[in-house]
Amino acid sequence: MWTITLISSLVLYWIYDGYGRFLSMCVRLKPRRTSDELTSREDLLDATPPTITVLLTVHNEASVIRSRIQNLQRCDYPSDRLTILVASDGSTDATNDIVRSIGDDQVQLFESPGLGKTATQNAAIRNIQSDLIVFTDADIQFDPQWLNHVVRRFADAQVGAVDGRLLYGNSPANAVQSTQGAYWNYEVRLRDLESRLGILAVVAGACFAIRRSLFVPMDPAIGEDCIVPLDIVSQGSLVVHEPQAIAHNTFETDTAITLRRRIRMTLRNWQGTWTRSHLLNPFRHPGYAFALWSHKLLRWLSPVFLGSATLSATAGLIQNQDAMSLAIFLPFAGLFLLAACGWLSSRRQIHLPAAGAAYVFLLANTAFLIGIWRAIIGHRIHSYRNT
Repeated sequence: MWTITLISSLVLYWIYDGYGRFLSMCVRLKPRRTSDELTSREDLLDATPPTITVLLTVHNEASVIRSRIQNLQRCDYPSDRLTILVASDGSTDATNDIVRSIGDDQVQLFESPGLGKTATQNAAIRNIQSDLIVFTDADIQFDPQWLNHVVRRFADAQVGAVDGRLLYGNSPANAVQSTQGAYWNYEVRLRDLESRLGILAVVAGACFAIRRSLFVPMDPAIGEDCIVPLDIVSQGSLVVHEPQAIAHNTFETDTAITLRRRIRMTLRNWQGTWTRSHLLNPFRHPGYAFALWSHKLLRWLSPVFLGSATLSATAGLIQNQDAMSLAIFLPFAGLFLLAACGWLSSRRQIHLPAAGAAYVFLLANTAFLIGIWRAIIGHRIHSYRNT
């Protein structure tokens, strides 16, 4: 029982802390590029900037669509090289009318009859001829220099996709949102480190760009944030993270919505990752396999390790009621007790940081478990959902 508890606990530590520390060490040991190499890459930029199509996929976003388009139009990029394509998937509100009313040739509307987000993206991209495609959503905002920072990375011919840096700008209202922010900051740090090591294969679906020539039509049940970067690296190109390409979002205040989104994310990403199982083979792609197992698959399996550690620690205490068994059991009992306190405090708007962190941790693991279970039984998602 102690062995099961120890191994499961070590895996959990690796997932949520050890992996990041290991990547940091590898980055420090990696030789730095010289200034001449960096300059030569900047010199690869052509005098004429590449053409860009910003693909904004929406469903019933009348409340924000105008401000989002205006935000994209304010980006510091030549207007004759930029197209904003709004792909509206079965919108039944005023979204389509608002887009038409803008009256700017730079802004185009593509309507689909409720195919689902990914299928709508596939259909819209068939008509895109630009050099680059930017994938984004309606509920975020780009910094004015976002496009320029992204384009600069494509000066390197090896780069096939660029992941922007998504920040949550509003102050967290409670301990739960604060922990979600800390969780996301760790995620962004992992992406930056993996990018520096050339093993990044994940992106933020709301703010990333790819070369049009590398796009592969997607399975309608799989999200673009999962499958597109896997297809990019499968073709021998790099996915890089650009920390200066900043986009802004806000914290989700409804815990139920957060849970549903994480379940869908886990389901679609688990299914999508296994469709590119060759990248999980350490003998064929050692770097990407190491990153994908550590960053994605093991994280989604963390409820299995958490459950194994907790049950084995409990069984060990039942079998051997001594001080050592109690010491092993108490951390797990404390975690669940803190999570219960975090749940109660979130309902009563009481700020308890440690309890909030435990609650968010168990909430995420619950979503992972449900998402993987749905993937195992063959559940698939095609419809577009905002919540």
